[in-house]
Amino acid sequence: MAAAAATYSSIILGKTPVFHFKNPQKLFSKTLIFYSHKSLAPSNSLHSQRVNSLHPKSSTQTRHPIQELLLLLAFSLTLLCFRLFSNALLPDFPLRWQSLIAFSHEAEAQTKAYPKHLWEAIVAYEDRRFFRHFGLDPVGIGRAVLSFSALGGGSTITQQLVKNTFLKNERTFLRKILEMVLALALERTMSKQGILSSYVCKIYWGHGINGIESASNLYFGKHPSLLSLAESAMLAGLIPAPELRSPLRDKSSGKTFQARVLKRMVEVGSLDIETALSIVRQPHYLHLNRPENTDGLSYLFSFFGLGLGENNKLNQAGKESTCEGTWDWERESKIWEVREEMERWAAKVQVPCRTSVKASRLK
Repeated sequence: MAAAAATYSSIILGKTPVFHFKNPQKLFSKTLIFYSHKSLAPSNSLHSQRVNSLHPKSSTQTRHPIQELLLLLAFSLTLLCFRLFSNALLPDFPLRWQSLIAFSHEAEAQTKAYPKHLWEAIVAYEDRRFFRHFGLDPVGIGRAVLSFSALGGGSTITQQLVKNTFLKNERTFLRKILEMVLALALERTMSKQGILSSYVCKIYWGHGINGIESASNLYFGKHPSLLSLAESAMLAGLIPAPELRSPLRDKSSGKTFQARVLKRMVEVGSLDIETALSIVRQPHYLHLNRPENTDGLSYLFSFFGLGLGENNKLNQAGKESTCEGTWDWERESKIWEVREEMERWAAKVQVPCRTSVKASRLK
């Protein structure tokens, strides 16, 4: 009451009231602490919102065990694939890659003078869609899958160049996958003509011979730029298995596979049927020139009845092979079978060709 009366009297008299307390904190301590806490410290809801905005994933920082297992599995598979791919590649793969790119420019310049029918024969027989695909032939791959040939078949010229240059000889599914990947990369690095020129200058042609220039000298005794259509077709037929198809081993095999190449050329439209039939009907001439360091000497000398130990006969064989290296294909029964088969096929099949030839003209 005294405090109220003093306050009332001071207000009336215009004086500021003065309170005297022995211990003011004891009376206002809880109130001051409560209001100071409310004014200075944010609320729990506002604090949680700020924390979530600054660290949106703080509540889910702990990964699930399945996620950690999947990450570990992916990392392990990556290391395994790298290990397996490195085992399929030759040790000096980077150097071989650079050397092939440099060699492609030299090969392209070297083969610029080669006749067009030589390229047409090789492409028609080995990879008819070479200038249209991107390194892989989906049609050829599908055909290989349908024929249950997962490790072979369906290979393009680019894939064969990759296989012969970069990969080991192991026939595995992983090597086939790596071959496809490198073929795609090679198509993006080199031109089509560079790939084709490198291919014919590197592949094996039989009897210890690599490169088309050496093969042309061995079989025909001339530079590849001078090859005729018949000779180009015979060389193209040797590519899949040069030792087995070599005319130096079997006199009729060269003509047989020549006819197959000519048939492919007619099918793709790079040759007319009339020209193909005329080439098949003609006898073929081989130049039996004896090259140095070749494993085909026994085949050459067997045709002349010579032994390997007689030096005078070896020299004489080299002379006779140059002037008497002509075989009479008319006496070979297999050649007649090839001709008859070619004529029957030409009479039945209608194919696009440069010159339209009617069936009546073929008889």
